[in-house]
Amino acid sequence: MKRIARCLLLIIPVCGLVLTTMTGCGGKKAGNVVLTVNEPGDKKFPIDDYFEVEKKVFVNAEGEYLLSDINNVHIKGDYIYTLDTNHRLSKIDLNSGEILKQFCQIGRGPQDYLFPICITGDDDYLYLIDLMGKAIHKFDFDLNHRGKISAEQLPAVSSMFKTKDGFIFYNSFESDSIGKFVITDNNGQMVNSFLKLQEKLPETDEVIMKVLYTQELFVSDSHGNVICLNPDANEAYLYDGNNLTKLFTIKTDETFQPKEQMPVSHVRQLFSINGNLLINYFYNEGDYAYFDKDYNLIADGIGATPELEDFFSPICQIEDKLITATPTDDTPGAVLPDKSIQAIITIHRAK
Repeated sequence: MKRIARCLLLIIPVCGLVLTTMTGCGGKKAGNVVLTVNEPGDKKFPIDDYFEVEKKVFVNAEGEYLLSDINNVHIKGDYIYTLDTNHRLSKIDLNSGEILKQFCQIGRGPQDYLFPICITGDDDYLYLIDLMGKAIHKFDFDLNHRGKISAEQLPAVSSMFKTKDGFIFYNSFESDSIGKFVITDNNGQMVNSFLKLQEKLPETDEVIMKVLYTQELFVSDSHGNVICLNPDANEAYLYDGNNLTKLFTIKTDETFQPKEQMPVSHVRQLFSINGNLLINYFYNEGDYAYFDKDYNLIADGIGATPELEDFFSPICQIEDKLITATPTDDTPGAVLPDKSIQAIITIHRAK
């Protein structure tokens, strides 16, 4: 490991991985997990041991409503709401696959393609953040626009989550005044932020803003707290409504690191299934780690089946289910406003 924890360390070998548990850190339990980077032909993630396909729905997008590559999804009842690269917000029937309605007046120009719009929701509304417009748009579940909330204080948001009292955002461009995680009230006013830069960067330094596409960086646990993922440092935190507490760090084995690829230490998505945590990591879409309620590693591996390759497409979670929206093919020009793709919505249920 590159960093040494300033606490009591206990190194335990676990099936070729290294689990480092730490105690004495302010009374909180945390840990470091070194995950092997799997090359083709390595062990497979045993998806059938933990998940089963409950339903697949074919979405026909050849009629009145078009569909391009899907960035974000959200589910409410028997409907799934998708946001695509042309900023179309679509309401789709989960039983028939029919696109019932669309709202497509959010984007304003080619520059919007650099900043995907995130989607989240609660029991009453859908919320979409338009980074270029510095606003959170509010919709009812029939896609009627119900106003917007100013988001002027949010510099580079790439993921968000609706909490009981407001929102929590992942900020890709932290500073000494605004941190990685930004907490706002329901009016979009910042009330707190965490993980600020300890020192200002020299003006000569180049700061690269990371825009994370189709990321799920926040999930609720069984107690109503929010688990937050910081992909820049591969760290998971717990937000209890007042404080941010580090849960654990994931480190990848650096013995295999193709120079032409991005660094292997890259965690992409986080889900909470029946209290367990499911994490997608590395630069491709096929490395998985599954943890129990105490953050002990249950299983890991790569995907080798069409189901696994599609598993971390644009995705959302409800209770013990994961819902994916996957294009059926890479239709040339599908991201253009006058072109359309077909998609399959798959519901995976935890066993």
